[in-house]
Order: sequence, then structure tokens, then C-alpha cells
Amino acid sequence: MDATETRPPIPASLKDRPVVGGLAMPWANVELADGGVDFRSPHHARYEICWRESRCQSCGRPTGDPAVLVCGPRQVLSLRFDEPPVCPPCALYVSRACPFVSGRAVTYPDRPRVSEGHRGGKCPEGCGCGGWQVTDPEHSADQGGQPNLPWYACWIHPDDYMVTAHMIVTRCSDKGCKHERLIVNGGQLIMGTRPLKIYLASEPGTGRIWRRLTQAEAAEHATAALARIERAADG
Repeated sequence: MDATETRPPIPASLKDRPVVGGLAMPWANVELADGGVDFRSPHHARYEICWRESRCQSCGRPTGDPAVLVCGPRQVLSLRFDEPPVCPPCALYVSRACPFVSGRAVTYPDRPRVSEGHRGGKCPEGCGCGGWQVTDPEHSADQGGQPNLPWYACWIHPDDYMVTAHMIVTRCSDKGCKHERLIVNGGQLIMGTRPLKIYLASEPGTGRIWRRLTQAEAAEHATAALARIERAADG
């Protein structure tokens, strides 16, 4: 495999982000003391900022108009998204750099998250979370052992979604006490609103595709993908 397939050129939008192993580290993930990030653990304070202010989860800057929601088939069908928006340049980068969004990986790793080991014991100074603690254990970013699904990229206007949230009991990072808290868990397109355009980013095992679909084609493709997964689960 060509190195540019796994370590594509870093766009100008990410020029200020730390680079580890040839990859730009996303802004909305938990930062580790050694300079890396845990791709399976969202930094929830930043995650909420991305949704509330339409900031790019990769570079941390405002997405501009349009914004892009990178998502799976369930999100295409429900128009309810759990991954925060990205700006268009970062969306193109993620579609090449991420092993899941690019379709190179067929299964999510079935092992503890990096932040659960010695590398995640303490975040860097100024991280903002006071030492890493899982804020929302229900977040769907941790899909260990599950099959990867097709990925899509939905272009939207930033004011076309409303933020969604749920109540959980969570532990404070610094003091260890527990509190009931309203946690942002995604965004829902406003009723009657549809993506401006949709691209099929990848198929697991096939790789990056990046082909534009009509709304009807996207719905048909997503429905078929979920049906395949259900048949495989039934044996």
C-alpha cells in the first residue's frame, strides 16, 4: 500500500495541529501525555463546543458554510448524527487518513482504549479535563469488536441542525464525585431539512470511494448496508 493512502498530505486547515506518525491529531479527541490522542475517546468539553458552535472536530476552527457530517448508514437514514461536524478540507483529509472512514479497516479493535492504559493516565497541561475520565460511557465512538460500516459525508448548512442531549450520572475528573449532568450527544437535522449533498466515502474492505449519491440512492445504499449486517449477525 502506498504511504500516501495511510498518511495523506496534511491540509492547511490542520497545519497547527500536532503530528504523530505522519498524521494530524484531531482537536476533539482526548490528548495523551506523550503527544498522541485516543481516537476512540472524545474530549467531551471540546465535543460539545464542536456541536454548539459548529466547530470542526479535526482542526477546532469554525466549519464555515457548508459544514460536513461524516457518518454511517443509521445516521443517513435518521438524520441524527453523533460525530461532530468537520470543515470541508478536513473532511477530505479524514476520508483518506482514518482507517475506518477510508474503509481500510473492516472491524473496530476489540481492546481497551488507549486512554484506559498508562498513556492516558494524565492529559497534558492545559488539556481542560483535569486528567482523563470517561464523561459519557454511552458515546458510540467506542465500538470495539463491531464490524465497520460504509461511511458517508453529508454537506449541510451549520444552522440546519439542533443539538441533542441526554441526562447521565457522571464522575468529575478532578474530585471524583458524581453528579447528574446533561450531556450533548449529537445533532439532529431540523425537520424538513435535508443534506445539501451526500457522498459515499467508503465501503469496508473496498476502501475509499468518494462518489456523490442522490438522497434516494443514499437511503437505498444505507438500508442495504444495515440489512447485510443484520443477516451476518443472524448467521
